[in-house]
Amino acid sequence: MEEIIRAENLRKLYKTPSDEVWALRGVNLSLKKGEFSLLMGASGSGKSTLLHILGTLDTPTEGKVLFKGRDLFSLSQKELALFRNEKVGFVFQFHYLINELTLLENVMVPLLIRGESFNSSKKRAERMLKIVGLGHRLSHRPFEVSGGERQRAAVARALVGNPEIVLADEPTGNLDSKSTTSVISLMKELNRELGTTFLIATHNSELETYAECIYFIKDGVIVS
Repeated sequence: MEEIIRAENLRKLYKTPSDEVWALRGVNLSLKKGEFSLLMGASGSGKSTLLHILGTLDTPTEGKVLFKGRDLFSLSQKELALFRNEKVGFVFQFHYLINELTLLENVMVPLLIRGESFNSSKKRAERMLKIVGLGHRLSHRPFEVSGGERQRAAVARALVGNPEIVLADEPTGNLDSKSTTSVISLMKELNRELGTTFLIATHNSELETYAECIYFIKDGVIVS
């Protein structure tokens, strides 16, 4: 399978007035196109930091991230913003939906930012919400639906722009077991149908059965 993203010797140092903390200590990672992978580790192991750097939401202190062979941190800020909008979908533990907007409007936002027309954005958002089982919730606002439905809407928003990779940071951390199964099964189904690469950071060992590849991180290092 074709490699889509590679991390080479990633190190990340956070400084405070009284301390220095190495969140990553030389991470090497390779994700293949269409792979459904887990990044597992305890709280504080470096999962979120690694995902944020892979998605260019944060920069490494040392090391490289290559997307299809291209060094991401050699790009300008404008090019990085375009990369995040077109190539990467993000799903977080908290859904970050805008309460004042309907689910349909929330899912339209990334397309409108990209410069797509209102009608095209609406049509694509409607289609994606139907795919994730929320076709009957288009006009509902986030506070009017369940936690599992909010997270499904967040998945729809992450995927509406046809990204090549989805980075999910503890996407089921706030959900009960039934909703967790529902959301992860949905992601796996979309992975199969759309060929989108998924990397999901979690400490939930019950999700291991869904993964083709599992990376374990401890103290800022991939240990296996």
